Amino acid sequence: MKKLFKIAGLTAALATATGMANAADTIGFVDPTYVLQNHPVLLDASAKFDKFMKESQEKFAEEDKKLAEENKALTAERDKINADAQKLQDEQKTVEANIKKKVAALEKEAPRLRSKDIQARQNAIQKEADAFQKKVEAIQKREADFAKKAEAFQKRADEFQQKIEQANKENGGINPQEAQKQAVEEVNATIKEIAKSKGYTLVLQPQIALYAEDESKDITEAVLEAIVKKHPEIKLEKPTDPAQAETKPEGAETKPEEAKK
Repeated sequence: MKKLFKIAGLTAALATATGMANAADTIGFVDPTYVLQNHPVLLDASAKFDKFMKESQEKFAEEDKKLAEENKALTAERDKINADAQKLQDEQKTVEANIKKKVAALEKEAPRLRSKDIQARQNAIQKEADAFQKKVEAIQKREADFAKKAEAFQKRADEFQQKIEQANKENGGINPQEAQKQAVEEVNATIKEIAKSKGYTLVLQPQIALYAEDESKDITEAVLEAIVKKHPEIKLEKPTDPAQAETKPEGAETKPEEAKK
C-alpha cells in the first residue's frame, strides 16, 4: 500500500539562500524537517493509521495482494517491452545500413539491368523495409495497449487508496492530506512566533550556514516544544534509543538536543 503520511516541504517561513541576508539582519536557525518529522499531529495520525491498518488487515489484504501481484506483472511486461524496443532500435541500424547499401548498388548497376530486374530488386528492398515497419508497428501497439492497462491499474490503485483513507477517517483517523497541511502551516507559524520572540529578523536552515559561533541561535527545539504545548490532547510515547538505553543509568533523562542527534 502507498505510504499515506509523507513529510511535505515548508512553504513560507524560511529563506532559501544566504544572499537574502544583509548586515542589519539578526539571524537564527531552525531545522524544519526535524520539526515536521516530530510534529505531534503527524505522529499521532501515523500511529492511528498503523493501528487502523492492523485492525483492518483482513478487510483490505486480499485486494491489496491482487493489486501488488498485478503491479508486479505490469512491471515485468513493461520491462519486456522496453527490452524489445531496445533490440528493435539496434536492428533498425542494421536494416537501414543494408537498405542503403542495396539502394546504392542498384543505382550503380541500373544502367546495365533490364527493367524487370530493376523492379524485382526494388521490390525486394521495399519488402525488407515493410517487414521492419511491421515490427515497429507491433511494438507501438504493445506500448499503446500497455499504456491503457497501466492507466486502468493506476485508477484502481487510486480508488483502493481512497477507500482506505475514507475507512480510516470514518474510524476516527485523520485524513493524511489534512494532517500534513495542518502540520506544515503550524510549523511555519511557530517558527515566526519563536523568531520574533527572540528578536530574529531572518531564519535560515542550519545546512545553509557554513559556521555558527553561537549554537543558542538554533531555535529548532524551541519551535518543537512550542508546537507540542499546542497539542496537550496528544499523548505520544517517546522512542527509546537502544544505544542510549545501554549506556545511560536507569532514570536518567534525555536532553532535547541529545534526542535530536
